[in-house]
Amino acid sequence: AVVEDTPSEPVPYEGSAEDPKVIDAMFNTAEFMSTPPTGGVTFKAFATLPPITVLSGTNSEEDLSPKELKECWEDGSLGSSRVDRAGFERVWKEVQEYFEDDIMDASRKTIIKRKGTVASTSAASPQVVTPPATASTDPVVGASLSPEQIATTNERVKSMSEDDFGQMLDQMNDMTPEQEARMKAMGVNTEMMKKASSMMANNPMMRKAAQTMMKNMTPEQMVKASQQAQQQMKNMSKEDYEKALEQMEKGQK
Repeated sequence: AVVEDTPSEPVPYEGSAEDPKVIDAMFNTAEFMSTPPTGGVTFKAFATLPPITVLSGTNSEEDLSPKELKECWEDGSLGSSRVDRAGFERVWKEVQEYFEDDIMDASRKTIIKRKGTVASTSAASPQVVTPPATASTDPVVGASLSPEQIATTNERVKSMSEDDFGQMLDQMNDMTPEQEARMKAMGVNTEMMKKASSMMANNPMMRKAAQTMMKNMTPEQMVKASQQAQQQMKNMSKEDYEKALEQMEKGQK
């Protein structure tokens, strides 16, 4: 008897949009970005993920328009305003169907294309990072840094080895009172930062995903993500904040 070979399912390659580790990392990131961060992912948090942000726009037919992104959410979430891990994967796959290439590869290629444009634009007309107009006197993350300082920080992050990244997390957990005061003066929530860095230090998969995500971000995206996180935490109630810390502690166990 002749035994026919049955085609096997393709195995997702590491770092692709179908890689379970990538989906897990994106879900964890979006879950912490959701307001309140008490479990599950909201549409707004999903839209802030670096690959989604990079691929979204209205400048060309290749961009994912706001309407298309909303349709992906509605189809994948089954009408829910907040999704669990399974629902997140459905939404993620809906976005993938809009693109011929793997969306992780497509976002990496888009970032590389934009680097030249950003560099030439910055050289022609230097931009100053300023906080949005607000009645609050609270410091804004990144507002005290010049474009050159932000670019330098971004390059340092990109050039970090895994050991370097691990040492940085250790330093974030063991800050002196003086260092902690300087971070607070820059608008950083040091308590939340310590919890997050401790989680990544104890979770190799999350640590690698965070490092990969940061390496793929432009200086502008890094500042924007930090300011969005700061604003979300600022709008949290005391109860929401305590729940967020509790969730992060559970993630360490």
